[in-house]
Amino acid sequence: MTRLLSLSGLAAETLNKTARLIVPSSPFGVFFVVMSGVLVWAAGALPDGGTGFVLFVALAFGALFAHSLFSAAMYRAVLPAIGGMLSGAWKLTLAWLLVVVVASIAATIVVLFFSLIGASLGVASGEAGQEITDMTAEMRAGGTFWPLFALFLATLVGLFWFAVRLMLFAAASVLRGQVHVFRTWYWTKGQVRVLAPLMIGFVILPILGLSLIARVVSAAALGVPETPLETGVSVALVTLILLPSAWLGHAFAASVFERLASDAPVDES
Repeated sequence: MTRLLSLSGLAAETLNKTARLIVPSSPFGVFFVVMSGVLVWAAGALPDGGTGFVLFVALAFGALFAHSLFSAAMYRAVLPAIGGMLSGAWKLTLAWLLVVVVASIAATIVVLFFSLIGASLGVASGEAGQEITDMTAEMRAGGTFWPLFALFLATLVGLFWFAVRLMLFAAASVLRGQVHVFRTWYWTKGQVRVLAPLMIGFVILPILGLSLIARVVSAAALGVPETPLETGVSVALVTLILLPSAWLGHAFAASVFERLASDAPVDES
């Protein structure tokens, strides 16, 4: 039977867990901040060619693993886990790679779909820089703009719904010591009406608000980055300012996991 969630109860538990996970996870958060800055610096500083590409891929994987360590530290600070920290972070890294592949496929399908719709209109401008304006004007004249815009919004809603349904994959991969992605799908079945507003409140809005603050602080402190080093420092500063959104988001996911999946069999799929 589906276990109904309480909006107020989840919100209170999320705030409680946020306060508990900040200190234990902070060193790993700082490590992730440093790795983010190093990765962006390397993107502009490494030489072209095979050697530079291999080094960049290695640093990108290192940054992903640093993120997984940060996540694992947050989840393990508030919930019991199977296995060690490194093992949980490794499983989460593998889960993230799978999610990135799935997200890339979905994004490609969405982009191709809307590109083909635009191409089917047969819009071609003779002047550079006028394609978007002409396409929009012709779509309005033909009465297709608003239906297509509504379809675009529906697509965004569908992607958000998909993200809500998969929100427990990271917590499950860390706490269960196994790669969990689509095996978490049924845990959130029937809970979107409660999880969606909390996802907006504890994940999306904090990221948007802190991103705005980070842009202002970075511009005031560093100005416009002109060198790879300045760009890396700027990204590291932005990532540091965004850490509270990670604490809130992971506390929220941990609270949902505790309510919906903590007593589910480990090998359940």
